Amino acid sequence: MISVKNLYKDFKSLRVLDGVSLDIKRGEKIVIIGASGSGKSTLLRCLNFLEEPTSGEIRLDDKLLGQADPYLHDDVILCSRTYQKLAAGRTEQMREEILSEIKEKKLLRRHEGAEYAKKKKAVEKREGLDINLARQRMGMVFQQFNLFNNLTVMQNLTLAPTQLKLMTREQADAAAVSLLRRIGLEDKANEYPSKLSGGQKQRIAIIRALAMNPEVMLFDEPTSALDPEMVGEVLDLMKELAQEGMTMVCVTHEMGFAREVADRVLFMCDGKIAEDGTPDEIFNHPKHPKLQQFLNSVL
Repeated sequence: MISVKNLYKDFKSLRVLDGVSLDIKRGEKIVIIGASGSGKSTLLRCLNFLEEPTSGEIRLDDKLLGQADPYLHDDVILCSRTYQKLAAGRTEQMREEILSEIKEKKLLRRHEGAEYAKKKKAVEKREGLDINLARQRMGMVFQQFNLFNNLTVMQNLTLAPTQLKLMTREQADAAAVSLLRRIGLEDKANEYPSKLSGGQKQRIAIIRALAMNPEVMLFDEPTSALDPEMVGEVLDLMKELAQEGMTMVCVTHEMGFAREVADRVLFMCDGKIAEDGTPDEIFNHPKHPKLQQFLNSVL
């Protein structure tokens, strides 16, 4: 469903993601763990382009999000001035070696000529998916709830579906009431977020994302801002979604949740996926020394 290939993200001189590749199947539950600063949240935010990758590609159902990475498209490289200059008069075997060298050493420059730019744009037009359409298919839940404090709970839930003309006002209202009933907060429909507990706010943030009927849910440490007694009610809702077959990618420090819900657990460090395995493999048979050290510190 989601494919990530050779993803890099730099913030000026700081490299936060360092060549991450990942495939997420429809219905899969992925939990990402790791120390602070390992790149977990940045990876999650890149999936729906809240952060734009520096290079690499992200695809949703094989449709390209954002710009094409020329290093992943041989036909684009072949149109570049760099390739044409290096390959001029060379044998077929040498041209293949030159193509590999360009990709390995990242020799392409910012401007590689009109033919190169035209070819790259053609790939994006042929294979691309509008970012806003992709975001409608991917719900996002943040650490800090991000509810609109000047709107009631009902208004928070119905704003996006009605503004984007995905539902009529009546349809959005009915869907919102149904979602509130599901989490036992129907009586909070006309309250403002300031009147709610942290756990209530986060559950409403989750159903606000569900109001868009997403195909995948992204959770960025959804319980980290909650008091301990409120964590359980949020995790219970997330477990329900998992049991219903929702595709989920969750960054969390809740190791019990990862053990119980995840199909796969990814351990990130230094901007890379250092280990990828089942909960049993990750928690009971860790191989990477940094994963072993991390688990010793959190368990």
